[in-house]
Amino acid sequence: MQATNQISTISIIGSGNVATALGLALSQSGLKVVEVFSPNIANSKLLSSKIGCNYVESIEKLNPNSDLYIIATPDKEIGNVSSKLKNVVGAIAHTSGSESISVFSSFSNNYGVFYPLQTFTVDNVVSFNDVPICIEGSNEKTIQLLKTLANNISNNVVVINSQQRQLLHLAAVMVNNFSNSFYDMAHNILHENDIDFSLLHPLIKETANKIDKVIPSNAQTGPARRNDVDTINTHLELLNKHPEYSKLYRLMSNQIIKKYHD
Repeated sequence: MQATNQISTISIIGSGNVATALGLALSQSGLKVVEVFSPNIANSKLLSSKIGCNYVESIEKLNPNSDLYIIATPDKEIGNVSSKLKNVVGAIAHTSGSESISVFSSFSNNYGVFYPLQTFTVDNVVSFNDVPICIEGSNEKTIQLLKTLANNISNNVVVINSQQRQLLHLAAVMVNNFSNSFYDMAHNILHENDIDFSLLHPLIKETANKIDKVIPSNAQTGPARRNDVDTINTHLELLNKHPEYSKLYRLMSNQIIKKYHD
């Protein structure tokens, strides 16, 4: 397979959060998304209608002449999907934060990674202007091809290898998925006691905004940072009805105390 000098036509495989956000961003930037494929036909139809492109009902019916095939599927499906793209002429790229680029090495010569470092949900439109897009490629030509594409939708494009991307994804899970899980716990506790969760919104926003000005270790506050054992014990008593929450509260408090006071 030969990579083209520029990407004019794109096929998207997948119809979930990432596929939807990326498909819309690429289309709105003026790039030509020609088709969408997903095993979930209803989702394929929905996404294709949003983008204004075709959808296909099987991977074998994808246009074999697209310049780029973006695989935005769960990680475990990437290898299986790419094995069915042996006869396409364009480059292949996946959007995973943790899957190695080597997943493509048996199926293609021109392949890479197009990883947008952001949290996406189907019903929430995200501006890609400042979303970091992490690029990796099997050769310099493919790297430049993907960089050019990324520059159409983002002002923050970086080239990193698979190991760096996996570490970045690990960090992303910590700051996004884990923190959101804590939001969910807080929401549950407040909801059970008829307290409006939105009262925490300014605090959540300020905590996030503060990271633009200081490193996280200098931004740490709270009872564990002060080694305020009395307050910590009071909080643990309030969590008696939620033993799993209590375990996490104790674990995080002990980690903070160890960092700042041991």
